[in-house]
Amino acid sequence: MRIYEIHGMARSGHHAMINWIIKNLSGSESEMNYKLTIINNLVYINEANLDVPLTLDYIKNHSDRAKVLMLSYENANINYSVLNDGERYISPLSLNNPSLPKYVDNRRIVFIRDFYNNLASRLESNRRSQKKSADGTIFQWDVRKGFVNLWKSYAKYILDDKGIHLKYEDWLQSKKERSRFMVDMVGHGEHFDNKVRGTNSSFDGNTDVMDRISQVEVPEDIKNIVNSDQELKYYIEELGYKYRKL
Repeated sequence: MRIYEIHGMARSGHHAMINWIIKNLSGSESEMNYKLTIINNLVYINEANLDVPLTLDYIKNHSDRAKVLMLSYENANINYSVLNDGERYISPLSLNNPSLPKYVDNRRIVFIRDFYNNLASRLESNRRSQKKSADGTIFQWDVRKGFVNLWKSYAKYILDDKGIHLKYEDWLQSKKERSRFMVDMVGHGEHFDNKVRGTNSSFDGNTDVMDRISQVEVPEDIKNIVNSDQELKYYIEELGYKYRKL
């Protein structure tokens, strides 16, 4: 049995990428509308949270039937993990969890998107947002220092070669890169292409996903944060993305 722990940032296209994995492993897509998806012997937990009982209950209740367990973490610390190896984040609720030792040959996966387009998608989502937080205020994605630091941590993890990774742009455009990723993950190329559902786009029907940053107004304080961060510039360029001044 195998655990796939998948890290992705909100508004990065990672839900569609996860659904592509699900389809290649099970032959069917997820509706991507629920916390828990079960297809044959695959159990997928969307936006898993190891600090509340629900995620661990899902694992406990379905581990007997699962040959593949997929946990998706959104906007989480890159070291967040259900696995207790003394190096990663350890949830008090997952310590010594009796459902976990049966899983072997585990994989840690990181999805990343061009920094500027990920930022733009968050900005546009915030502009359109009507979703309310628990305190009654309109929910907004972090688009400032917290987001910048999170993106940098994902980039560093990839460059340090600590897990299997795939860039959103390569997933969209390169069958070769998709196949490379699938071989690294499961030992064979893709059986199904990337025509799968994800979550709704921040930009509705606009399909120009490769240049989202030109489609939004970036506030001056965010420009200053981004433009002054030399470490961010380094990681953008090291990952093969184009650095630009906002």
